[in-house]
Amino acid sequence: MSHSLRRLLPNLVTFAGLACAFSAVLAAVEGVFTVAGVCILAGYLLDAVDGALARRLGVTSPFGLQLDSLVDLVTFGVASALLLYQYLHLLGTSRLVMWIVCTVYVAAGAFRLARFNLLPPKRSGGHSLGLTISTSGAMLALAVLTNQEYGQRLIPAAAFPVLMIVLALLMVSRIRYPELGSILLRRKLSLAGLSGAAVLAIWLSPQLVWLGITTAYLSLGLVRAVYGLVQ
Repeated sequence: MSHSLRRLLPNLVTFAGLACAFSAVLAAVEGVFTVAGVCILAGYLLDAVDGALARRLGVTSPFGLQLDSLVDLVTFGVASALLLYQYLHLLGTSRLVMWIVCTVYVAAGAFRLARFNLLPPKRSGGHSLGLTISTSGAMLALAVLTNQEYGQRLIPAAAFPVLMIVLALLMVSRIRYPELGSILLRRKLSLAGLSGAAVLAIWLSPQLVWLGITTAYLSLGLVRAVYGLVQ
């Protein structure tokens, strides 16, 4: 593969993520929340691919880093916040309350990305400082999709603003979260976990299981932080 093509491929994946983000914004504005949520999750998967592909091909660059951060802010900051803003307005939540909460969430995501860009390059299998904005955005999309699946009865409307504030605090915090890739590298553990998740997804719903796994990941960081303070 030519060097120019190898440099181009990861950026094409990143731009595909941007297309998902723009599609999510349009769908949220139109009130098609399922499509918006699915587009955000598609962007989440693409976000995991572009960086890994750049490292695999040996074409990581400052340009790719900045481009990835810009797309992340649109996908998991703006699009996710807009999805929650529109969805909760439909459920009767005050627009003023949601404007404040969504603004805080997007600002926290921008802070998280700016701080990340100034840190030394992260080693494979390392930890991230604060919760990533991609995981936060995916969490919000999964919460909406799961609540829709269960007729808006699973998660109370009042819990969503609280969730957004908690995610904002986790993003700006100094809590260290392990890379998801490093967890999946433990083959026996990941194989058993994914097999169990697949069975549960058939019995319950894929979005509920994915939401549960993401919640467990968030809790892992909090438990480790509390344990570190106690020690």
